[in-house]
Amino acid sequence: MQRPASTRAHDPFWDLDGAAARRSRLQKRVFRAGLMALAILFLAVVATRLPAFDPQLITNNGSLRPVLAVALLALLACCVLVGAARIRTTSSQG
Repeated sequence: MQRPASTRAHDPFWDLDGAAARRSRLQKRVFRAGLMALAILFLAVVATRLPAFDPQLITNNGSLRPVLAVALLALLACCVLVGAARIRTTSSQG
């Protein structure tokens, strides 16, 4: 019986490959985790250093509404791209 595709922790070829292949896969996994941690740290630092934003600029004056709309649409586009990339990724256990 095959394992469900959602369990990505098991690599069926781990024991068949040599030590160099296992080390390479482990280095890639550690690098990806480190890069993700660095990105999260960068976003946290940027978010804490942002100046206070006055909501009156958006609600009353209306001069920043196009900027806000573009930012929200860019965020939506990023979410769609990430979701589409996740859907297109095929399972190697197939």
